[in-house]
Amino acid sequence: MIEPNLKVLNKDIMLDLIGDDPVMIRQFEIDFLKQAKESLQKIILMYNQDSFTAVKEEAHFLKTSAAAVGAEQTSHLLKALEVSGDVGDKQKCKHLILEIKSSLKQVHGAIIDDSSSNSSMPSSQGDNAL
Repeated sequence: MIEPNLKVLNKDIMLDLIGDDPVMIRQFEIDFLKQAKESLQKIILMYNQDSFTAVKEEAHFLKTSAAAVGAEQTSHLLKALEVSGDVGDKQKCKHLILEIKSSLKQVHGAIIDDSSSNSSMPSSQGDNAL
């Protein structure tokens, strides 16, 4: 369950962290999308191998990055996955992995939509990240 006050992508987080540097922010967002794709693949693989400790650790790793770029909903779901992985709750992990995948698609959409409205940045760089 996602908290209603959490945003798909809170742009203020990156502005506070980096400042008003759209090019650098865009690069961090693209890097996050690439990392998220790789981490989600690892999480799914580890889930399928019943390696819940590894699921928990990878969720923690990705949660930190998600929080840094302002992907608040994704970060919240990853925190829940950490807890479920820690206790080995396979059904809850499966449900959360599906929610995280959906949440990451929303983040991808928010990043790509934002770049389309900003003509100074190429939108093609992150289009295939997820």
